[in-house]
Amino acid sequence: MLYDSAIDEELAQMDQDLETSKKVLEASEILVPLRQLMRDCVTIDIEANTQDAIDLLIENHIGAASVVEDGILRGIFGERDLLRKVLNKDVGDLAKIPVTQFMKADPKTAGPDDMLDTAVLYMARGRFRHLPIVDENQHPIGMVSIRDVISYLVDSFPHEVLTLPPNPIRDALKAREGA
Repeated sequence: MLYDSAIDEELAQMDQDLETSKKVLEASEILVPLRQLMRDCVTIDIEANTQDAIDLLIENHIGAASVVEDGILRGIFGERDLLRKVLNKDVGDLAKIPVTQFMKADPKTAGPDDMLDTAVLYMARGRFRHLPIVDENQHPIGMVSIRDVISYLVDSFPHEVLTLPPNPIRDALKAREGA
């Protein structure tokens, strides 16, 4: 096609530009204590029903909240619990079902002095997006989400993140038009 050589040249230039501008993360740049990234902790009492928990997430514009009993972390309830365990299932009246039925009990946690790399490792291995931050007595004091991690990286490396070349779909330009 007419555009094939232009696209190939542009992609080659983008690859070359990317190679010359790559910045390597230094260990000190990801050794940031989680207390600097964590958001305020929103908690749900362990006696709450699922509908109240959903309403709390919506009210606070958050994806997950800590479930507590007498101030101690017992679980985490989030949007993924809703998607996987509630939606498209006949579970009954959510106002009558305790949040404990759908929460993740005993979630992985971190402390406020743990580092960003710890949170990334936990999230990657555990395949979750929210990490409760607790004190030495297991009282939740904050939450770090994958959004907080990404925001930190974008703020710390704006040029490297925001100027990445697009990944064009080359075959879309080669596709035939019509029937």
